[in-house]
This record gives sequence, structure tokens and C-alpha cells, in this order.
Amino acid sequence: MFVDDRLDTVLHTPVAGRAGTNTQLRQLIDLLGRTAPDAWTARHDEALARIDALHGVLGDAAAAVLIGLCTLRSPRLVGHLATLGPRTAVAAINRARLSDAHWLDLVPALPIHARGALRHRRDLSAPVSALLDRLGIADFVLTAPPVEDAPTPAIVPPDNLVQLAVPRRAEPPAPVSAREGIGAIVRRIEAFRRNRQDAVPNQADPGQTRLPFAEDPPAERPVATIDAAIAADGTIIAVAGIEPALLVGHRLFVERRSDVAAWCDSATLAAVAARRPIVAGLITIDGAPAIAGAWQIDASPRFAESGGQFAGYHARLRRPDRAAAEPARPADPGADALQQMLHELRTPINAIQGFAELIQQQMLGPVAHQYRGLAAQIAADAARMLAGFEDVDRVVRLESGRLQLAEGMADLTALMTRLVPQLDPLIAPRAIRIDWRAGDQPLPVAIAPDEAERLVWRLLATIVGAAAPGERLRLVLESSPDGAQARLALDLPAALARREDEALFAADATRGQQGIDLLGHGFALRLALAEVRAAGGSLDRDARPGPVRLVMTLPLVTPAALDRTSTGF
Repeated sequence: MFVDDRLDTVLHTPVAGRAGTNTQLRQLIDLLGRTAPDAWTARHDEALARIDALHGVLGDAAAAVLIGLCTLRSPRLVGHLATLGPRTAVAAINRARLSDAHWLDLVPALPIHARGALRHRRDLSAPVSALLDRLGIADFVLTAPPVEDAPTPAIVPPDNLVQLAVPRRAEPPAPVSAREGIGAIVRRIEAFRRNRQDAVPNQADPGQTRLPFAEDPPAERPVATIDAAIAADGTIIAVAGIEPALLVGHRLFVERRSDVAAWCDSATLAAVAARRPIVAGLITIDGAPAIAGAWQIDASPRFAESGGQFAGYHARLRRPDRAAAEPARPADPGADALQQMLHELRTPINAIQGFAELIQQQMLGPVAHQYRGLAAQIAADAARMLAGFEDVDRVVRLESGRLQLAEGMADLTALMTRLVPQLDPLIAPRAIRIDWRAGDQPLPVAIAPDEAERLVWRLLATIVGAAAPGERLRLVLESSPDGAQARLALDLPAALARREDEALFAADATRGQQGIDLLGHGFALRLALAEVRAAGGSLDRDARPGPVRLVMTLPLVTPAALDRTSTGF
């Protein structure tokens, strides 16, 4: 008797790092994507909850890339993925392979943006296409419910916001009945484009190759103001004043992380959490030149007419004053070249990792056990290399000033109290002893909790990883005598203590029994040094006599700073 325990195996596998998160999400989607509706169990519901958690860690864009590698034959999974985010929904719709009966049951429940993506497929049967047509052109209109009179910022919700599936400059010349459906809209748009192309001859150089129906790109104009409609989850669903494709789908109300394209300050996050108006909030967008950089946002909340549920914001984005903007940093050709090289290296290694996983999981057919073992080792080595590339990229951006740590507040005392006991599984087999001391007084520092945890754990893991069996290490966390800084002193193990200052923070690539150690302990300390400096602190070898120690100092959040953090000023 054959028992399929693959789903249980994946759910019981702990996630280690971003590569592990990517792998587990892809495994779960692949397994659930093959599950027939009549075979769905409570265990599959647990897997859906795990997918939600992994999606929240990776973000909409990264998850969409992984979904694009799978084939989805489960209508329940497709419907669930369509609700997680606009890019995830588009990827799920594109990779769905469902029967007509499943599509007919699923389509009415799909979000509007998911139905819009489905309309672009050319392999749908006539009944499914007819159902999409019956849903009508109303899918493409954004109706803004009236906002009740309330003390809100002095902004006027724009009345010309439309869902931007159809570009404004390509409007059909004649009105179209809702009963004609999207097919009629598409035909009229194509006819309008052909007529326009015939009327305006191509003035390009005869020797230049042009795509069919290509138009001369309009001259870029600086954009100073954008009106936007924002959904309850922070996703921009419509804009006015700029090309829709540049902004629609971006999520604005998130903390700054390396995997997001837009983020906001803590005061804006607090206003969104409380469903309050946003006044002079700060938004940063990483994207095309027309939208990239800092924006000031003013927004008024809107609520559904039936039930009064929070439905999002009407917002206006403005460029901040030049005087308030950060001065531009000079370009660093070395950093640019290194980041370009890392980008070029990621592509083949990602391909190697994906193909190794296909072999190890026997996705392409039966594979001998020894080859599956080799493929698993290759996939693990590729994951370590990709993690190393991410660390190198992070160092480059931190040291060049292109990346700042996310704002927030973390208590180092509570953080150390929680993390130090987690070292026991690492030190117990090697009889390493850690003596550590910290006071009961909180030591708040102006770093986001996840950034602070990453920094402290990197330091602890590096020190413990370099220690020899039987070594004794001492950790002391205290405030400086003037009470302005938090001070963490860590004894350096002998392997690191005998290094010179420059060598202490230098890469030392080795290959051990655990596989590829891409950059070694020295580079891990260099990354920690870059993070500490970005937070306004220092990481140095202690010059006082006695055991060789590494001392990290970070500025404490004073009561005045706490007031500024809470108010956003």
C-alpha cells in the first residue's frame, strides 16, 4: 500500500532563511496544485495557512515568481491565491489548468483584478468566455463610495479615477454597451490603434527596426502630484496623473524591507492601523524614474456603505520640498559593478538550484537514490551561494549609503534574553560555555525589531561558530556610563582574537564538512559592522587589557526621541 506523506513532510520541515522559505512555498503550491477537490482534507487547509504565512514573508512579487513555476490544477488553490495579492493573482490565473466546470464555479468569486487577468487567456472555452462577458464592463470601473463628513486633511478625492486595465489615451471612439462585454472593447481598441497608425505615418529612420504599431515614446515629464485610490490592504488600485502600470499593484503601507518596492514611515503605519487620516506622511518608492524616490502622502479613509468596513484611502502624493529631501550621494562605480556582477551570477545559480530540485523531487521522472542525494546537495550549495550573494549585496548597499535600516524600536535586553538560550543546541555538543549578564533595565534602540534580531543573532552565531570545543565565552549587555548608549561586549574566540583588526572583518572563504561556507566569519562581522554603523553605532575591538573582546554600541532612544517616534516628527 502506498501512503503519500509528502504534504506532512513539508509541513514538518522547519524553514531556514529565505532560500528555505522559497523552497517550502514552491513545494506546498506544487502539492496542493495537484489535489483534486474531492481529495481535499483539513491537512490541506493547514497547508493553505502555511502558504499565507510564507507569502507574507516573501511579499507579493517574490511569491508570484515562484507560483509562475508551478502548474495549478486545484480550483480551491487558484481561488485562494487570487486573494493574496494582485501579482500573485495574475501568476495563479496564468498557471491554472482547470476544467470548464471548475472555471464556471470559480470565476464569479474571483477578485476583479484576477478576472481581468483571466480575460487575456486565449485557451478558454466558449462558456467561460461568455460568463466573463456577462460579468460585463462594470469590472473595469472604480466606484468610490462617498466619504462621510469628518475632520480630514484638506484633500479632494479625485473623481476621475478609473481602473486602468484600459489606457485612457486608447479610448474607443464610440460608447459601448455593457452587454457587449470586454471582447467588444478589445476589438474597438485595436481598430482605433490601426486607424491611428494609418493616419500618422512612422517617421522613424528607415534603417531602424520598428515593432508593429509602435509609437514614438512621449517625452518624459516630471511628475509632482499623483492621485490614487488605495485598497484596504494598502495596494494601489487606480491612479490619475501618471501611467497606471507604474503604480497600480504597489503596496504602500509596509515597513522598509529589502524585498519590497515601496515603504512608509512609522507615523503613517500607525495612522493606517488606527484607520485615521494621513497627514504629511512619508512614502518611498523604488521603481521607474518617474515614481522613484520620496513622496509626501495625504489621505482620507473611506468606508463601505453597507456595514461600514474600512475600504481603503483616497490619497494624494506630492514630491517633498527639495530642502527636505536627502542630498544625492555620488555614484560609486565599484558598487554598481559589483551589484551588476551579483545579478548576473544569480541567474544561472537560480537555474541550477531549480533543476536540482526537480531531480531531487523526481518531478521529471524516477531518479536513482544516489543521484537524488547529489541533487539535494547541489540545491543546498546553491541556496548557500544565493544567501551569500544577498549578504554581499546588503553590505554594498549599506556601505554606499543606498540602504538604511528600517525604522522602529527594539529592546536589546529583551532580545538578548530570548536569543542567548537559543544557542544551546549549537554549543552543547561542543561543550562551549557562555556566561552572560544583562540588567533588568530595558535598553531601547532605534532599529526595527526584525533588523535588531537579525543583527544580534548574526553576531552571536558568528562568535559561537568560530569557537573551539571547550572554549568559554562571556557576554555583557549594559548601558554606557552616561546612559546614552547600549553596550554589548562579546569575548572573541581564540580563532578570531589572534587576527589583526583588518583581518577581523575580512572574508575568509573555506569549504568545510557542512558544504560551502562562502565568505566566512570575517565577512559576517563586516556585515554586522555595516549594519551597526547604519544604525549610528560602532563595532570595534576593545582596547582595554584582559580578554580580547568585540564591543558593539548603539545609541539609546531617549524620552524626547520616543516622543518624536510616536508622533512622526
